[in-house]
Amino acid sequence: MRKGTMLGRGDAGAAIASAPSEAPISDREVSSSRARLLDVVPIAWLDQLLVAALELPLSNGEPAVVEALLDAVAAILPSYAVGACFIADGDAASRGPVVLERLPEGMSGRTRGSDPTRMFPDLAYEHVVPIPGGARGSTLHLASDDHELDPDGSPAVHLVERAATVLGRALPNARAVAGALAVAQRSTNTLEQRMIHADKLATFGQVAAGVVHELNNPLTSIVAYSDYLIRRAIEVGGRDAEDVDRLRRISDAANRMLRFTRELVSYARPSGGALGPVVLHSVIDRAIAFCEHVLSAAGMRVERVYGPDVLTVRAVSEQLVQVFVNLITNACQAAPPSDGRIVVETSCLTSDPGGRMVVVVIDDNGTGIAAEHVAHVFAPFFTTKGEKNGTGLGLSIVKSIVEAHSGEIRVDSQLGRGTRFVLELPERS
Repeated sequence: MRKGTMLGRGDAGAAIASAPSEAPISDREVSSSRARLLDVVPIAWLDQLLVAALELPLSNGEPAVVEALLDAVAAILPSYAVGACFIADGDAASRGPVVLERLPEGMSGRTRGSDPTRMFPDLAYEHVVPIPGGARGSTLHLASDDHELDPDGSPAVHLVERAATVLGRALPNARAVAGALAVAQRSTNTLEQRMIHADKLATFGQVAAGVVHELNNPLTSIVAYSDYLIRRAIEVGGRDAEDVDRLRRISDAANRMLRFTRELVSYARPSGGALGPVVLHSVIDRAIAFCEHVLSAAGMRVERVYGPDVLTVRAVSEQLVQVFVNLITNACQAAPPSDGRIVVETSCLTSDPGGRMVVVVIDDNGTGIAAEHVAHVFAPFFTTKGEKNGTGLGLSIVKSIVEAHSGEIRVDSQLGRGTRFVLELPERS
């Protein structure tokens, strides 16, 4: 059965609105028609059509693909009028067909005759070919006053039918590419927003580090003068004991703030990456002290269950502090409404090659992580907290640091029951 319909002048055939429904193009059909095409259609035409098929702008969408192929057919058949009535997939279909036409040189714009279904009513013969991959009613048109425009023998007709077959293969690919590009664009936009947010946080961190550095001088003065006043109060008898106690509280608070600012500067300072012996328990204690205000705000208490041995690893101290600060902060952000706790447990185990591994388990009783999210927690920019509460970089950085120290980190979590992180680091040899 022929795929096209021949319309003569005055024929009422419904070429556009009632084009026959297309069936999928089979490989057998393509193979059986190839020999006939080579006998009927000039090889130069087929070469030009092949080049056009390879250069179709799939990433620009279906209308652009139809227009590009229509331009190619018009270039091959300059003495014919060619056109397309195209109904794009999706929302565009509700807006009706897109009519595209290419007219021979010197031919004025077409005029509507009594038959609105014809694209070129001023020409004697019009051949209509359904586009297999387009929506129902999408068609290619070839028109001429040449009475030899015969669907059974005209090379031009055979070429247009082959062009319709090319579109039938290209249009689904164009839809797939357009969909993939839309998803990629949304992902890119999200990534850009998170990068901007991360850059803002980095800038804020630099400013905060400068502010903290400036606080050190007045805090040092407060500590020094409060200590001096305490000694004077003790030396001078008869001073009210309550005043001495108040001075001690001032000194303790100032010392606490000074320790905090020094830890913050040490934590924020870029590390040169030189590995050395590090006492793991001291690193964990520093991280817990650094997070004291976060723990207090979240109502979380920390239980230390340290192994009996003094565990030493080869590491960069500041980087390990960052690891435990991030893990403790995450636990605080997932704190339960009441009675929150974090258990930090250390131990040693003997690995298969004969070395010893230091194991650190950080277990909390917080809200936990949904099962579908557990596999993605270490992925860069993955977060379930929303962009205002996190960039999704913390756990990715943790994993990078642990792996840079030849270690491993795993996570196990149940929604509503808490999360457990397990770190393994090689013991210092």
